[in-house]
Amino acid sequence: MNLTESNSNTAHILGAMNSLFYAGGFFGSIVNSWYVDRYGQKTSIATVCIIMIISAALCAGLVDVAMFIVFRFFSGWSRLMLLVSVPLWITEVAPPKGRGFLANIHALMATLVNGMAAWVGVGFFFSQNGSGNQWRAPLAFACLAPLVTLIITYFAPESPRYLLIRHQPEKALELLQILHHNSKDVGNEYAQAEFMQMKRQHDMDSSMDSSWRILINRPSYKRHVLIACALLTLIYSSGTLTVSNSGPTLFTGLGYKAPQTLYFRGGIILVSALSLVISLFVVDLMPRNVTLGAGMIAVAVPLSLEAAMTATYLGTSDKDGLGAGVAFLFLYIFVYGIFLDGPGYFYANEIFPTHLRAKGATCCIASYSLINIMWTQVSPIAFASIGWKYYLVFIVCCLVGGTIMFLTFPDTRNKPLEEIARMFGDVNLVAIYSDSVPVNSTEVKSAMGKSSLNECV
Repeated sequence: MNLTESNSNTAHILGAMNSLFYAGGFFGSIVNSWYVDRYGQKTSIATVCIIMIISAALCAGLVDVAMFIVFRFFSGWSRLMLLVSVPLWITEVAPPKGRGFLANIHALMATLVNGMAAWVGVGFFFSQNGSGNQWRAPLAFACLAPLVTLIITYFAPESPRYLLIRHQPEKALELLQILHHNSKDVGNEYAQAEFMQMKRQHDMDSSMDSSWRILINRPSYKRHVLIACALLTLIYSSGTLTVSNSGPTLFTGLGYKAPQTLYFRGGIILVSALSLVISLFVVDLMPRNVTLGAGMIAVAVPLSLEAAMTATYLGTSDKDGLGAGVAFLFLYIFVYGIFLDGPGYFYANEIFPTHLRAKGATCCIASYSLINIMWTQVSPIAFASIGWKYYLVFIVCCLVGGTIMFLTFPDTRNKPLEEIARMFGDVNLVAIYSDSVPVNSTEVKSAMGKSSLNECV
């Protein structure tokens, strides 16, 4: 595709490739809010996996740059739909305690797959058979993950809250008793209490306005939307996408050659995976606003050091200084993975009521798409024009964003989704609190409209 330094349009073409990916993601996330509400998370996940497989196959078989850019649009459409559906599904299926741990697994698995793709790219870089087509195999490799996900989705359970929306309370209770069973809870009282709270909240929510209009007209819902939109906008203004997507370019700027930049790219993803493993055991220990706010401020430190190293040693032969520049990029990714990577994708799902949750997730991912259109389009040109000074933009965004998150974001850790409305002042929109749920077979049968509990378990 001749995207070498000798091509004067390389920076613009790379910017367009990445920007069109997120443009597709914006439209995909908008469509997904309707699709999830109508057909459920499982169907949405399966559908986008099929689109991803087709898009990846066509990207691998492209004949020119224009074709690649077109199918990058559809790749973004499907992948960001998946980015809405999977965390949304996990948030609704997971129990309140440990929800952060389970939701963080999504970010970890995505990073592991990216790592596999990066090392496949390293392998095929050395496959110089003279045809110039060695780049096609890594693109084709992108078909594997959605294919595996598509197969797994067939066996995955539907969200119990979606089952209530589809008027299937029997299946919802049965599923909760399986997924949230505790060996110490012989009578499944915990699952029955969860079911009662979900059912009563559903009965209340089903009579409420669930249109896009209510998100703007109701002041408390407006705050939900502002937080959802700000979440990934602020996180991705910390420079993570620039470091991830432009890693090889940044390493080249530090004086390293192509094989080394690919090794660094693969190494960065391995470091990210390690940090996400640590994050699994950290994410539920601190309040959400503290995790996010502290994380944003913490990543500003390695970014500042990276800016200093780049300003001082870029263009020199000082191996120690250049090596330190690489090390600080790795440190940035490590800190980012511990505090920000996982919560960035599930926190917005936690703050919305069930009847508006898909729309809230869409607001979050649509904002993520829009801000990344800007960063991916601007970053290659900005680094080429002002160099290390571009890091200062991200450093300021980190400090401002961290302060906003710490002071204004509510703590949803270990809270039942049905009770989050109280944090936004909507006490009258909580049907019942978990410590007030009566649990006995008569209550559960009454909630389901069944004459016998045994009919549904």
